[in-house]
Formats: sequence, structure tokens, C-alpha cells
Amino acid sequence: MEKLLRCAIYIRVSTWEQATHGKSLTAQKEYLESYATDHGMTVVGVYADEGQTARKELKKRKAIHTLLADVKADKIDVILFWRMDRWFRNVSDFYKVQDILDAHDTRWVDVGEPNINMETRDGRLSLNLALAIGQNEVDTTSERIKFTVDNTIKNGGMVWGQVNLPLGYTIAIVDGKKCMVKDEKTAPIVEEFFAYFLKHQKKRQTVIHIQDTFGIPFSYSMLKTMLSSEFYIGKYRDNNNYCPAYLTLEQWEQLQEISKRNIKSTPSGRIYLFTGLMRCPLCGQRLVGTGCQSIINRKTGEKRTYCYYRCNRALIDHICTYTHRISQNLIEEYLLENIKAEYEKYQQSYMINQKKKIKKGKNPERIREELERLNILFQKGRVTYDYYEKEYARLEKEISEASIIDFQPSKADPDTLRQILNGDFKQVYEALSPENRQAYWRGIIKEIVLTEDHQIDHVIFL
Repeated sequence: MEKLLRCAIYIRVSTWEQATHGKSLTAQKEYLESYATDHGMTVVGVYADEGQTARKELKKRKAIHTLLADVKADKIDVILFWRMDRWFRNVSDFYKVQDILDAHDTRWVDVGEPNINMETRDGRLSLNLALAIGQNEVDTTSERIKFTVDNTIKNGGMVWGQVNLPLGYTIAIVDGKKCMVKDEKTAPIVEEFFAYFLKHQKKRQTVIHIQDTFGIPFSYSMLKTMLSSEFYIGKYRDNNNYCPAYLTLEQWEQLQEISKRNIKSTPSGRIYLFTGLMRCPLCGQRLVGTGCQSIINRKTGEKRTYCYYRCNRALIDHICTYTHRISQNLIEEYLLENIKAEYEKYQQSYMINQKKKIKKGKNPERIREELERLNILFQKGRVTYDYYEKEYARLEKEISEASIIDFQPSKADPDTLRQILNGDFKQVYEALSPENRQAYWRGIIKEIVLTEDHQIDHVIFL
């Protein structure tokens, strides 16, 4: 007996449609639930995008992503929606989602427009016509919106909310329209920031000065934003008088020149072998390379390079407490001595997680009979869907495992890792240039996990 169809209901309505036509989510839901009942389907989820238009970017329609996550988890057999314009009005987005549905054998039903489908030639023709018409309406609407936005900006009006305003600005009504104006509370911070940076021309020093002077969590990323935002000279897009300025054009050009000179290049000979492979054990920020050089022979002037890794959130932004610097030499020494042991530990962990327990004494035919009885019980309403889904998954798993007679080891065993295990890799490693050593580690290691007391906890391999 075939498994009962699990159906998902997708409903969507924009704020404008709700107010104008009364196309409520409740009405769509009731209509689709009735259809599911009449066609012997079990509703396993209702996914609603309220206040979202069909022209909204796919990434912003949250219910769609929740629905697709359940599709990928193979929890859904069929998706019901009222009309195609509830599902998509964008050709590109439709086929992106359709690829996912096809990969998981999930189909959809346009309940209100049965002539639109993927199963017949005429259905596919109707589908593509509906999508093309919907796309044209979306494009026309987008052009109108773009014209309105451009005109608003040209006249100094606001096109976003308070949450996205740059530091030093707020929203006020000027001549009957919302405009960006200077914020009396944060304006002193901005003025002090630019005055201090123009005078001292030091990024890190400026960040610390603003933190100490105003007692706020001012970060290096905020500094970069303020040094690059043209709002501070009153400009936005093509409007050079969009908002009140904090800087003159001459000051802005001087600021850009200082900012470019302030960028430090990595000194010659300093190669960071493990960049991007470690995170701060406290805040999770990726550690970045830092270092220095010191003279080890005054007669010859010979220098030695020292490389370390640090958390910039701690040492620059002061919003993390992990101020320790990890020595590159110590990490390298540890890996050279322990890479084999680390890989064996990794393999053991991998095998434990992947190994399947073999079910003995179970006949596949008997399990299928149990599945058939389970379906009958569910149809008669004698078991809940949660119980039905759990038992069905268990029995399906038993069928798949009944033929397993041996454990298959992991295939994730790259040639480079086998060479490490079997060859004298230390001798090979010593002959590599610093650049090749960097490539070597990055070619076999995904992440080096650190403990709070600055030790290596374990290594994650590619």
C-alpha cells in the first residue's frame, strides 16, 4: 500500500491586497484545507507569508525558506496554493525553487487554476504564460517604484527607516516630508571622530579615543563605514545636497587620502600559515595575523620574523576579553608532532557518527506488511499523524538496513591525508617554501579549534 500524501499549504497576501480585496490568509487556508480533505491528503504544515508581495526577493519570503527546508528534509509530498500568483510572479525564482522540488520528488497543485500544471503540455504552456504575465506586471510595478524612489531622493526625502541611518543623523519632518537631519544626541560623537582622525591620522587610536571619550561600543567596522560614507558630505546618489554635511569637500578628500595611507601592507617575508583556520574561543571571530621582526645578529643585521594570531574584537574593538596572541611557531610545531594522532582521532569520531547499527532477525517482507497495517490504522484515525510519521520512518529505515551486512568505512579520505599517514611528511614539509607550507595546511585542514587556555582542542580536516 502506498504511503499517504503529506501536503503543505502555502498562503501569501500582501498588505495592499488584504486591505483592497480582502484576500485574507484565513480564506486561502480554509479553501486549501478543504481541498486536501476532499483529495485524501494529510496537512502537515501551513506556511504563510503575510504582508509580502510576489515581487519581493525570494530571500525575504521567510515562509518559502521554511517550506523548502522541510522539502529538503523529505517531509512533504505535495504543496497546495490558491493561485500561481500566490506562489510566484517571477520566472527566475520559480525555476530556482522548482529545481529543489524536483530533486526531492515534491510536486505542487494550483488549486484555483487546475489548467496550470507541470504534468501536461497545455499545463506547462499555461504555466509559462502565467509566469510571463506576472513577471511583466512585476517589472512595470518596479519601474514605477524606482521612479518614485529616485524622485524622493532628488527632493531630499527619506526612502528607509530610522534603523538604517548613519551615526549622527535622525529623521524629522521638513516642509511636509521626512528628511535626514543632524541628531543632537550623537552629532558630538561624529564631530569629535572626524576632528580627531584628521588631526592624529590613526585608525586604532581614533577607535579607542571615541570609546574612552563617549563610553560607547565603537568598533573598527563603524570607523570604516564613517570613513567611506558620502552622507557626511551631504551626498546621496546624485543629490549633492541630500542632507546636512559634517565635512567640507576638501576635508572629505583629505580624509580619503589619509585613510589610503593608513592601510598597512604585510611586510616582506611574513607569511601567515593558518589565516582563516582559527576562531576566537570566546566570541567566535576569526583570528587574524599580526607579527613583528627583531634583530638576532647585530653584526650581520639578520632578522627573525614572528607571526601571531589575535582576536581584533578584543585588541582593537575591546568588545571581547580574549587578548592572548597565539604563536604561529607553536601551532606549527604541534601539528608536525601530532597531525597523525589528530587525524586518527578525527577518523574514529567520523566512523562512530557514520556507523549504522545492523538490524538482525527482520525480514523485509514482514516489515512491508507492518507498513500496510500502519497505513490502514492511520486512515481509520486510530493513530495520530505524529505516531504514524515516526513509525513509518522507523519501518522504512529497517527495510533499508535489512540488507546491510557490513559497515562501509568513510570515503572522505583525500590522497594528501593518506600521504600524511603513510609517508615521512616532515622531511617533505621542511623542503617547502613558506607559501607552499601555507597551501599545504589549507589543503588538508578545515579548522583548528582552540580552548580558552590557548591550547589546540582538536583539528577538523577537509
